[in-house]
Amino acid sequence: MKDLRNLKKIELHRHLDGSVRLDTIIDLGKKYNINFGAGVDISDPHFKNKAQVLEPMNSLQEVLDCFWILQKSMVNYEAIKRVAFENIEDCFNDGIEQVELRFAPTFIAEGKKLSYEEIIEAVIDGVNKGLEKYPLEAGLIHIVPRALSLKDSEQATKEILRFKEGKGKDLIVGFDLADGEDFDQIDRYISVVEMAKKANLGVTVHSGENTSSSHIEKTINTLSPDRIGHGIKIWNDKKVMDLALKKNIHFEVCPTSNWLTRCVENIEDHPIKNMLEAGLNVGLNSDDPNLMNIDLTHEYHVCKERLGMNLDHFKLMNKNASLASFIPSKG
Repeated sequence: MKDLRNLKKIELHRHLDGSVRLDTIIDLGKKYNINFGAGVDISDPHFKNKAQVLEPMNSLQEVLDCFWILQKSMVNYEAIKRVAFENIEDCFNDGIEQVELRFAPTFIAEGKKLSYEEIIEAVIDGVNKGLEKYPLEAGLIHIVPRALSLKDSEQATKEILRFKEGKGKDLIVGFDLADGEDFDQIDRYISVVEMAKKANLGVTVHSGENTSSSHIEKTINTLSPDRIGHGIKIWNDKKVMDLALKKNIHFEVCPTSNWLTRCVENIEDHPIKNMLEAGLNVGLNSDDPNLMNIDLTHEYHVCKERLGMNLDHFKLMNKNASLASFIPSKG
């Protein structure tokens, strides 16, 4: 098998605001004198143990809590623009030829004097700066986090749709409902999902990551998404698998992330290979690479060396991702 870093890849599930380089966090912390919270010192040689998830945590929620150090580093327009640019640069260096980067304006804004307009503009400007330098395709997905105010997210969605009609019309392609699922009441989000659909945004929803196949079933039946983020709990539920096959739902699967969040106990137990060979529409993704100190090439190695997957599997997953992408085809 040829070098996996040079393999041309497509990635649909990558959190821009969950992938800030460790060196960038430290640099921004020094430059802007950022308070990262009690007991968090960027000069501590063990700082990375608080800013990155390097071993399995006790739960998905514990991993989500680690995002706040990354969140605090995105302190203003220039910082956010830099993070967006570096995401594009990291993708290019990882052999990615097409990527969709997702971000949550409400998450980035929390606790700061930053408007949604400033955040969205910084992301667009940073991505465009990256695309001027690196030859790849990119799209942006707007995230509504379940853990934050739905009213605020509705306002952020209106702002993202305003940008879609102007400066971001060539970049903004999708909508995502994300965050932990345990407190999720899917019906609450119908109106904001419909708002996105009316604006011709593709819809993906985090579902079946740390819950159950019944959550995936309800997500599909209630919100009619094009794609499901993670969705690994579908495995071995024939009824829900048949529903997903009928609807041709694409699954954005992230093996190492699922292991670090203890959604699978052992990486060898991950169902991605089984899902793919059962005919489900599956793609491979890194989720939050800098938070987890990985990249997409790492995920290919995990699939090859720990899960027994081969080049044919990789080609199929990239084909699936290409067809499921929200980025308009040039063909």
